[in-house]
This record gives sequence, C-alpha cells and structure tokens, in this order.
Amino acid sequence: MHVFVSTVTSDISENLAASSDNQIVILDKNGAAIGDGSVVIPEGTLIQVAMKDAAGNARFSPLVEFKKANVTGLSYEARTEQITTLDLCDDTPNTRYTLRLNFKHNVELFSNQSDQYFFEYTTGDVVTAGEVMSNFVLQVNLAGGTTDKVVAAYVATDGMTITGLAQTWSLGLHADTMVLFDTTITGFVAAATNVVTAPVKGHGSGKQVAELEWFGVGASGAPYRHGSVPSNADLIAFNASSSGSYDVASLDCVIPGPSHAVAGAGVGRCQIILAMPIAAAGVELDEVLGFTDDSLDIFS
Repeated sequence: MHVFVSTVTSDISENLAASSDNQIVILDKNGAAIGDGSVVIPEGTLIQVAMKDAAGNARFSPLVEFKKANVTGLSYEARTEQITTLDLCDDTPNTRYTLRLNFKHNVELFSNQSDQYFFEYTTGDVVTAGEVMSNFVLQVNLAGGTTDKVVAAYVATDGMTITGLAQTWSLGLHADTMVLFDTTITGFVAAATNVVTAPVKGHGSGKQVAELEWFGVGASGAPYRHGSVPSNADLIAFNASSSGSYDVASLDCVIPGPSHAVAGAGVGRCQIILAMPIAAAGVELDEVLGFTDDSLDIFS
C-alpha cells in the first residue's frame, strides 16, 4: 500500500519538477505529466504517482496499469457520535428503576473491549416530576468508568439522552475509534422508548488519513519497521493534519511485471491511496485523474 497525502489543492497534473511541494502528480512511464487534468487517463496506461517534499526528496509509486473501474473515491463526510434517547419514565412511587450501559470500544492494543455499568434508583412514597431521570443523569455523568465515554443530558421531565464522546487518540498508539454502547432499562412504563441514533464514522477525517499515512508511508509505520528504527526516516515527511478534512481516492492497481514474486506467475498488485484537502464533491481529486465529465466522476 502506497499513501500520498497532499497539502496542495491544485487540480492540474504536472511533471514532478514543476509541481509544488507535497502536490500529487500523475506521471507516465517516462516520468512526464499525463496531461493538464482535463483529459481522462486512457485505460491500461502505465502510470505512477509521485510527490516531492520541501527538501527535494521524491517518492514514487510502482509503475501500474490505470483502469477507471479500479478507482474509487470518498468525499469528506463529518462524523457523528452515537446518541441514545430514553423517554417516558413515569416517576411512579415505590418503584425500582435500573439502567445498564454495555460498552464496546477499542483501546491501546487495538483489541475490542467490553465494559458494563449498572445504575439503579428506587423512588419513595412521594415522587416529584423528573426525579428518576435527573438522578440517572447524575449517576451516569459522575461514574468513574463512563465519564470519558459518554455524557448524559436531561430532557423534559421524563427523558434523557446519552451521547458518545470523542476518544483519546495518538498516532500509532491509540487508534481512531468511536464509542459504541447498548442500553437496557427496567421499571419504566411499557411504552418507554429506547431509541439509538447510530454513530457515523465519516470519511476523510484527519485522524483517519494520518493513520493511513503512518502505516503506508512507513517512517514509523509497521511495514517498514521490521523490529528496528527505519534508516530512511530523514526521507519521510508526514503531511496529514489530525484536525484536517480530506477527500480520499483509492487505486487498486496491477503491476504489469515482473511476475508475482511468490507464485512465479501472474501479476503483482498494489493499492495507492491519494488524499487531498477537501473540495466540493471531490472535484480536485477527480481532476487530478482527468475525471472532469459528470458521468466519469469517481465522487459522483
């Protein structure tokens, strides 16, 4: 996997020498620019992706066959956290109410962990409106194990919301994850609702792109590590901003030769990831690849 993260939103395919620093360029087999970004790259053309940094170091993908059908694109989509809404708590005297939160989330070692938290509240002979839900909101927000996962909020007199929180992230250590949780209630009226608005991880967030770059470029990523500090660290510049927003394209490519190194026959394959700061409907990445006609846009 080869990852190129651009800091430039230019939509013109240029040769490497004329390109800006950290600009994605598409070259032919002779190292010349494919075109000016207005013509679709012909099917089966041998291309390579290139990028130079401010120090003059250049990175290249392998020489691959370009096929439109093997190019996919995801324009930026913001993420939203899970929201669970509980409604119709009737505040009945002398009643025991319970609330269970079961979390599934990833932590430092990229393993799926599960934690369950149990809350209860029992009313007395006299109950005020909203008493039960306001107590549950306090319990959830003060519990030591839930304060970094969710936040609860009081809604009217008979409802509450529980919303997932952004998780700790550090490149290469804490994975970019979201909190997922199930909620179980007892003691509420039969018509009580437990409505889950599922989280949307989105596409092209800075954290996602930074992880792709870390893994694929390899200055600190696993493919180049092999148990030791890589010797090419001075040739690698990480461009992804964790707070940035990106359009992302993926090229699933065939390497025409030589034959597959393991099987001794057939073709080799590689994946090339291109990320560029957001533009309307992914237009910048479309034009880098010459997809200027609406019927050809990979972001359509």
